[in-house]
Amino acid sequence: KQWYQRRVAITAGVSAMSDDFWIIIDRLLMNVAGTSAATPTVAGLIALANDARLNAGKPVLGFLNPFIYLNPDIFFDVTLGPPSSACWLDDLEGYPLSEGWDPVTGFGTPDYHRLVAAAMKY
Repeated sequence: KQWYQRRVAITAGVSAMSDDFWIIIDRLLMNVAGTSAATPTVAGLIALANDARLNAGKPVLGFLNPFIYLNPDIFFDVTLGPPSSACWLDDLEGYPLSEGWDPVTGFGTPDYHRLVAAAMKY
């Protein structure tokens, strides 16, 4: 069974710095990294943008892809670093980082102030 559509992106749309995140679970301090840290970080930033919109009497952003693709300048474009070891396939090194969208970091890491400003105009 085919689990994805060939014409739809199956890699990152956005990213966040996600190394050395400290969390508390059952009163234990733990260090985490990767998607488990990046995903809630981006979700929290989107929630804050939605909160600003709601306080201004506007609806939440909803499906984010159109907003993201219309506002690539709200992201810090990650262009330096080695190919991601998380994106390896067989013996390949991984996808390279590049200017603009790339399959490792998507458009990059959201800039909070630019994100909220764009969300308020959207």
